[in-house]
Amino acid sequence: MKLRFVGLAAVSAIALGCVALAQNVPEQFVVNGKAAEKIQDFTTINLATAERIADSCEKAAATEGVQISVMVLDNDGNHVYMDRMDGQGYLNIVTADMKARTALVDRAPSKLRMNRVIEDPTQELQQMQLGLFANSGGLPIVVNKQLIGAVGVGGSAPHPPAWSDEICAHKALVEVIGPSVPPLVQDLPARANPNPGNVPVPRFVAATPPSRACPRNS
Repeated sequence: MKLRFVGLAAVSAIALGCVALAQNVPEQFVVNGKAAEKIQDFTTINLATAERIADSCEKAAATEGVQISVMVLDNDGNHVYMDRMDGQGYLNIVTADMKARTALVDRAPSKLRMNRVIEDPTQELQQMQLGLFANSGGLPIVVNKQLIGAVGVGGSAPHPPAWSDEICAHKALVEVIGPSVPPLVQDLPARANPNPGNVPVPRFVAATPPSRACPRNS
């Protein structure tokens, strides 16, 4: 085993480099000042930005006439802001959280996981075991190539290309973060039903039907 010792000057240079990287994220998007010093993190999304993203998404949903749930996480996976419109239940909230966490872990849209399952359904169980949700609606929140959090939207039926949970989240990020938000990834057609309704289901028939009479003790 090899160990590498870094001198004090090198440590200082690394620390300054990290500070410079943190400074690349505009202060209006992240926790800063004494609050950032307290958590030792200058690159995590602040409450104001999380609230703006959720509000923007809710307004888009209201315009569309649908209800949604929005979950915003920081870059450590902690809850920052949750918005549940009237009529949203437990599953809508939980799936919004799962989508956000999948996007955070992957540093990529949760739809990429969904597309992999569409292409290869055998991957779905493995992804579930890893705690990943193969569904669209989760997006990483990146500013100047720095991950500051993730957003997940759940609760509405998709009608692409006009509407989906993911489209809602993307519109909100563009409005709040700006045009640097990357475009949405490609939608793949849903996989065909392996057992369509017009195909008969094989049934098991015993060669010798079991006797209905119970044997008596002699």
